Amino acid sequence: MSKGNWFETRRGAHDLRTKEITTSSTLTSYTTRAGGASDNFIEDRVVEITTTDGNNLALTVTNGTYPGQRLLITWLSKAGSETVTITITGEALTFTGEDAYASLEWIDSTNGWRILDNDTD
Repeated sequence: MSKGNWFETRRGAHDLRTKEITTSSTLTSYTTRAGGASDNFIEDRVVEITTTDGNNLALTVTNGTYPGQRLLITWLSKAGSETVTITITGEALTFTGEDAYASLEWIDSTNGWRILDNDTD
């Protein structure tokens, strides 16, 4: 496989694992997929959030499936004064400003997810 093909394959895999969420009156919550059998082996690697006026989002992060698994949550745009509340085992983050993000890594079932970096506003 040439270098160009390898990078294109990697980019394609990244795109397949990106979940885009746009809130609405009927979509106000989402639970991430970690790639286990209960998720049909589908893994959300990147979650990109767009909120619409008055529609907050409650995001629940499920347990990971392997040590070193990463999850990036980004808030791309908002329409008004919405918030995004992220529940991770043992703690919660609240995004209040557009362009907020959280980078997480799964350690194990004892230690859970660890926040590598975040900007909540």
